[in-house]
Amino acid sequence: MQKDVQLTVVGKVFKPNKQKVLALNRCLNEYFKPVRWYLDFNSTSKIFLHSNRYKEAKRKFKLNTALIQTARDKAIETLKSFKENRKEKSVLWLKQISIRFDRRSYSFSKTTNALTPYWLTLSLNKREKVSLPIMFGEKQRLRIEEAFRSEWQFTTVEMVKREGVWYTHLVLKRTIKVEDSPETVIAIDRGERSLAVAVAILKSDQNKPVKGQFWRGSEIKKIRGLYNHIRRRLGEKKLLKKIKALKGKEKRKVNQQLHIIANQIVSYAMQFPKPIIVMEKLNEIRRNFNKSKNLNRRFHSLPFRKLQTYLEYKANLKGIAVRYVEAKDTSRTCHRCGHVAQVKGRAFKCQKCGMLYNRDLNACVNIAHALMRGMGWGSVIPLNSQVRLNAKSLS
Repeated sequence: MQKDVQLTVVGKVFKPNKQKVLALNRCLNEYFKPVRWYLDFNSTSKIFLHSNRYKEAKRKFKLNTALIQTARDKAIETLKSFKENRKEKSVLWLKQISIRFDRRSYSFSKTTNALTPYWLTLSLNKREKVSLPIMFGEKQRLRIEEAFRSEWQFTTVEMVKREGVWYTHLVLKRTIKVEDSPETVIAIDRGERSLAVAVAILKSDQNKPVKGQFWRGSEIKKIRGLYNHIRRRLGEKKLLKKIKALKGKEKRKVNQQLHIIANQIVSYAMQFPKPIIVMEKLNEIRRNFNKSKNLNRRFHSLPFRKLQTYLEYKANLKGIAVRYVEAKDTSRTCHRCGHVAQVKGRAFKCQKCGMLYNRDLNACVNIAHALMRGMGWGSVIPLNSQVRLNAKSLS
């Protein structure tokens, strides 16, 4: 099975002159207008917006047609994301935006200039273009070189302004072969106690989940807790600018940890023959969690969706497919007999069949079963199946 995989390479605009910065700022201000304008129609249909609003948008906004179309697409994506993740009584409020350029409105090239070899040329409107030198870190530079060797395709560019500095997010794409006849299901459960828990079930022995593994996410919780404490102290002193400056630093540290965990999960999956990764859909994960104030804050600060995004593209790069299932009450259902019970603590003890299992691992097995049924592997594990419990996993 063929699948398109995308990744984003981030670079920094290197010392742009005043005229170029002003041109980018003008374009950002103008681009913001059609995005907000399209949002006012409250539609996620690209066909409807193009058929009924495109000609009016061309008359209304001083942008080239490519930017008007990407503004429409960005408005649709923003509205979809808001509807999928909205909380009760929440209102969509667009504070900032990046400018998206497609292949019609930018070119990217490599020159012989030793200091600034990479140059990005942007078409801002029908009359104005700017050429910008872009600097990359070492890992990002290697990806760009792969793209110049045609190992990746250049797709879109997002121009992002942060704290007065312009960055370029180059989106690369390539088609890879993903295994469509898996022999091992790798189920991932996510939660507050452990950010991610994995268990493997082989098609050759569906009665024995093997090699459960935990990623506590303790470093991420530590970072979140530390910065929450710092923000609270700064807030008491009314130092709002310092609070804002901390956001990017916290985000970078958390993202680094997420990349590490995602890489470890993919390495875990690659131990097994022809793996496929399955996770629960995230739709209800936050809505159903209501504990103490501190526990709620910790849980709702955990970056489940970002970990999912990182894990999916890293798995796809290795040819591992990722699937999502609707799986209700996974931690409360006995994976051996199907009995649903109230669970307290970290151990799941089934009142019907007597099975004792780690609560998170039990949820993983139920998630795996949800996918296995869809693939025709069978739906019930026999009551005489062997259950192995690691005592440390209950602590």
